[in-house]
Amino acid sequence: MDFGPILDAARRAQAAYIMDAAQSKAAFEALGHTFISQFKDHDSQAVLSVGPDGKTYFSLAGTRASDLQIGDIVDDIDLSPVSVAKGANVTRGPHDSAKELYAWALATCPAGTMLNICGHSLAASRTHLAPLFVPSAQIGTLHSFAAPKFADAGYYATYAHQLTNMVCVVNGADGWCSWPWFDRRWQARPLVQHIWLKDDHGTFAMIDGNKWPGGWRFSDHDMDNYEARIGKIACMSDIKPAA
Repeated sequence: MDFGPILDAARRAQAAYIMDAAQSKAAFEALGHTFISQFKDHDSQAVLSVGPDGKTYFSLAGTRASDLQIGDIVDDIDLSPVSVAKGANVTRGPHDSAKELYAWALATCPAGTMLNICGHSLAASRTHLAPLFVPSAQIGTLHSFAAPKFADAGYYATYAHQLTNMVCVVNGADGWCSWPWFDRRWQARPLVQHIWLKDDHGTFAMIDGNKWPGGWRFSDHDMDNYEARIGKIACMSDIKPAA
């Protein structure tokens, strides 16, 4: 498995959190990207950029709790259901904010632009929702880091084709990736194999999403932790999944 693109996506997901537009531009340029624009409002944030490969990247910020963005937290805890197709439901908080983000991205880019999307935490869940707002032909690579469970099994069955090329990463016993902990409506995970970053840095396992055991270690949720573990794996040669 080539962890280079996964590390690149992790770095973009980290840089997407930077709120100051000038600093955000500098961070993306340091990654070799041409900064297009930043979207920012009371409950969401994202950056559009063009990579050195000429592709367009849409990098979403997750919950900006350390920046006291209360609207992000409200999105996390709003678990009221939204029906998006027959037998397919998602939670209202991530859904409504994702609608605004994707509308901005499609309006900002030239018509027909393919979006390569990544995000951490709340933004990872918004990445999962791309099929609701982006035409299938415009969905490129999808990288999800530490996504909570904000969609039901019917959603992932309905949109399995559009999410086939999604890479999902979970870290250790990430407590927030296990949210919501007890609401049985939202216990599904995507129907793609997950990369489970193991506690002994440098190893990982490939597991079905519904086989990830979850956990209560909230420090495992930090994007810094994800990026460090992915970076160590990416630097190693002859990577083999742990048993």
